Amino acid sequence: MKIQAVSLASLVVAVVLGVSCTAGAQTPQVPPQQGFRLHDQKQVDRFVVQRWVDSANPEVSPAGFCECITVVYEGTRRLFTPALDTGILAVSAVTDVTGDKRAELVLSSHSGGAHCCYTTSIYSVEPGSATPKAILNLSTDDCSGELEDLDKDGVAEFRTCDPVFGYAFCSFAFTPFPPAVFAYDRQKGEFVLSTVRYARYLQLQSEADALAIVKEYPNDAEAARCSALGAALGLIYTGRVAEGQALFRKLYRSADAAAVETKALEMARASSLWMER
Repeated sequence: MKIQAVSLASLVVAVVLGVSCTAGAQTPQVPPQQGFRLHDQKQVDRFVVQRWVDSANPEVSPAGFCECITVVYEGTRRLFTPALDTGILAVSAVTDVTGDKRAELVLSSHSGGAHCCYTTSIYSVEPGSATPKAILNLSTDDCSGELEDLDKDGVAEFRTCDPVFGYAFCSFAFTPFPPAVFAYDRQKGEFVLSTVRYARYLQLQSEADALAIVKEYPNDAEAARCSALGAALGLIYTGRVAEGQALFRKLYRSADAAAVETKALEMARASSLWMER
C-alpha cells in the first residue's frame, strides 16, 4: 500500500476566498446537478455541508449509503465538481493545525462492506487561495483513522494503522495492525509520517496481551503466530526493531518462526507506513 493523493471526485467543495461568513448570510441551496434535491444540511465550523440526493433514488441507508452529491460551502459561493459520492462520505473540521487560526476541513470516506477501504483527506482553506490546499491525502485500506492531540500541545495528529499484514500470516481476526501517526510539518506544509516521535503516547499490544490470546486459543497456530507478531510489530513500528525481534523470538518458537520473522520485517520495511528511527 502506498500513500497517495486521492482524488475525491465525489466531493463538491465550495469556498469563499477572503469573504467571512456572517451570521446573516444565507447559504445557497442550488442543486449541483439536475434531478437532485436537498436531503440535509449542517454547519461544520465555518463550513456548511449539504447532501443532495437523486430524486429518482432518494433513499439514504442507516449506514449513509445513497445516490448523493455532497456540497461544502464557506460563505455563499461554491466551487464544485458535480459527481456522485463514492461510498460513505463524512465531512468534519479539526481545530487549526497550520497556524492560520482557521479550522481545517476533513473528509473521511469508507467504501462500505466488512473490510476496506478508508480514505482521509484534510484541506487547509486559506484566504486568497483559489482552491483548498490538501495537507493530507491518505488511503489506509482496512485501517480507520482518528485525529487526536496525542501530546496535548493543542495540535491534532492523525493516528491510524498499517493494513499491510492483512491475511499475510493468519486470518483477519488475528491480523496485527501496527500503529502509524502523521503530524503536521509547518516547514513542509503537510502531514508527515511521525510514528516514532509519538511512540510514548501510543497504547501498544504487550507481551501480556499476546500471552492472553494464546491462553484463550491454546491450540490455534494462527493465534500464537499473530499475537506474537502483534506485540513485536508495535515495537518495530515505533523505532525499536531489535527489541521487537527479541520479543517475537521469545513468544513464538514454532518451526516457521525464522521465516515468519524475516517475511514480516521485509513487509514492514517495504511499507510506506513504516519509518526508520
